[in-house]
Amino acid sequence: MAKGKRAESRTRYIARLLSSRRGWNIAHLSKGGDFLEEQEITGHFPDIGLGQDRPDFLVCLGGEPKIVIEAKNEIRRANQAIEEAIEYAEQINATGKYSIKIAVGIAGEEDNGFLIIVKYKKNSRWDYLKSGGYQLTSIPSRREVELALEADDSTTNVTVPSSAEFIDAAIELSVILRHAKIEAPLRPKVIGAIVTALYQGEIDVTTGNELESINNLVHDAITESVDLGNKKQKLEDALHLTGNDYERLSPKIQRIISILKRLNVRSVLQTDTDFLGMFYEAFLRYGYDNNALGIVFTPRHITRFCVDLIDARITDRVIDIASGTGGFLVAAFDKMMATARGPKAIEKVKQSLYGYDTNPTVWALATLNMFFRGDGKSHIENANSLDEESKANVAGQFTRAFLNPPFSQEGEPERDFIDAALDSLEPEGILAVVVAAGIFADEDNAMWRNKFIRSHTLLGVISLPEDLFYPTAAPSSIMIAKAHIPQDENENVFMGRIWNDGFNKLKGKRVEAAGSQIPELLRCFDSFKRKQQFTSELVITIKGSSLLNGQEFSPQQWLPQPELTEREIELHEQNLILSLFQAISSIPELADEVLEDPAEAWKDFPDFPLSTTRRVSDFFSVYNGKSSGEKNYTEGNCPYISSGDTQNSIIRLVQDEESQVFANGGITVTAFGQAYIQPWRFMARGNGGSSVRILVPKFNMSLNEMLWFAAQINIQKWRFFYARMSIKSRLERLEISSPSKRIPDEGMIIADRISSFREQLFILSKLKKE
Repeated sequence: MAKGKRAESRTRYIARLLSSRRGWNIAHLSKGGDFLEEQEITGHFPDIGLGQDRPDFLVCLGGEPKIVIEAKNEIRRANQAIEEAIEYAEQINATGKYSIKIAVGIAGEEDNGFLIIVKYKKNSRWDYLKSGGYQLTSIPSRREVELALEADDSTTNVTVPSSAEFIDAAIELSVILRHAKIEAPLRPKVIGAIVTALYQGEIDVTTGNELESINNLVHDAITESVDLGNKKQKLEDALHLTGNDYERLSPKIQRIISILKRLNVRSVLQTDTDFLGMFYEAFLRYGYDNNALGIVFTPRHITRFCVDLIDARITDRVIDIASGTGGFLVAAFDKMMATARGPKAIEKVKQSLYGYDTNPTVWALATLNMFFRGDGKSHIENANSLDEESKANVAGQFTRAFLNPPFSQEGEPERDFIDAALDSLEPEGILAVVVAAGIFADEDNAMWRNKFIRSHTLLGVISLPEDLFYPTAAPSSIMIAKAHIPQDENENVFMGRIWNDGFNKLKGKRVEAAGSQIPELLRCFDSFKRKQQFTSELVITIKGSSLLNGQEFSPQQWLPQPELTEREIELHEQNLILSLFQAISSIPELADEVLEDPAEAWKDFPDFPLSTTRRVSDFFSVYNGKSSGEKNYTEGNCPYISSGDTQNSIIRLVQDEESQVFANGGITVTAFGQAYIQPWRFMARGNGGSSVRILVPKFNMSLNEMLWFAAQINIQKWRFFYARMSIKSRLERLEISSPSKRIPDEGMIIADRISSFREQLFILSKLKKE
């Protein structure tokens, strides 16, 4: 068991990294962690029975040793690693003081990847630790270990990889495929073929045999399916890896396999987890230039949410006319199968799912995804669902439809897909569609919205987090509708908002986070369907009559602002003041333009009512900016305001155009709803996507009171996005509240504070003179 001369530090690093990803605390036991490294073991457990030779790691559960990990520096030494791990475990067990039942061997190097073998001691034998009949191929998670020790029969229930694990694997595989010169549109196909091969058996990684082995295993998997019917050959052809496109892939196969095995691919495929969908979501979202297919994946927790919202049942017939990789169909299939009892019921579910996708590779991935679920009869067609023949084939045939139409696809607007999906439903069939939110707000779709409610019933709309499709900027909402039943003006419509879907953006990735609002929305919508009372700050109901004549379907229009605390307002006020001084730091000349008293112009106006909630237009006159693009103006000393979110929205100083100047200052609001205080005269852009709105008080207001109102506008910035900008009419309708008492300006006036700040800025910025 002596160590080889070649350093194994890289393999040990990988062991620590994977253990951390799998939920272990790799800190020392004395610091609240779970790990002891080789040189630390006997110091912490002097009676553990080990001599000079010790394993690379000892992993503890509840402070007690439970796992031995041994690392080797070449993948061909994986068997040696597990054998030595078992020997160490037996040495420890021989003391009679500790019980080690799990041994892990990890071996490899960068070029070929890392192979992990996990064994469990059952009675006196060491067997592979398995889940769903397949070996675990990654370092076992804490939960997997707990379940294994509880079962004590060499089995456990595999832990589904976290989103972070999928993302890390997707990025790593993306780099490998790019270096192998695999064109971006072909990369999903490569992964699909390798996953299918691994599903079927072990890939022969002998040099020169890799691609043939993959193709043979894919052939066997598809051939053995009893459900695929006449789609077998088409699916096999779509996954076949041959020709010049893949000639540089063979040397990378072993490493690709090792990465997929770290996700326990074979065991996870035996669960109800949409492994392929979750992986492709990460692969196409985060992999460098992988998304040449132009797909915007619906996150799998959102497909499940939609299926739960409209309650796909075993008796339903389900369609997705833009199925992508089959996320909605997988979620519906799983929910329907959960209540299927007996072979006839199972067969009925398999016959009840239908889909379309025009891209042959995406079609293959969707068919493959359903194949992994045990459904090869999902009737996913490689055809255009908007063709007249396709529409005629499915018209009125289904009871449930799901959809995430292509975003902003030229010549095929989202509304065409929504209309086609509704046409596929029988009367009172239900549609859930995830769609770019602009369709519910913009003027271009007002006529369509008016036509929609004259033909169908809008049951509800739920806005989703703005970064749901990160890195794609696509604010989106879920619409739930009942087909072919015109809107009843007296019936309620459900309007909801989710800003926490259980994921947060962290270091450029969306990863799991606490506080998901999805369960609350499900509870509320279930009560809504049953016509029961419910309360939630996330939801409001409005009458169908509110939606006549093309009115907005956007929750951002209808939801009230939750009650604000003074602390929340104070934080936003502080940000507004900070923005002023940041602007001075960038453009020091602004200090010369500050009005001596920015509130002077409206001191003779009447006092505003206290503790009152009204529209912005009741407190302020709202104007559009009057100026054209800033490039049309020469240098000067008048602040020019556009819709940027830096420097207080000030682009630069320009020459005054008297008819365009707001001489008394005021509040400016960007196209995306960000308010700023402008204590100087200014000009503001009045046309194009960067146009600005200006609020001029109708009442006597101090600068502090203007800050109070501006802060409330910023707190409601969530109401505005690219397709629902803060145009004049929307801003005028926005509700804000007056303070409970007057907030006078006290202490040093703003002009003096800014002047003093600039002086200090100049002093601090001078170079020290010798």
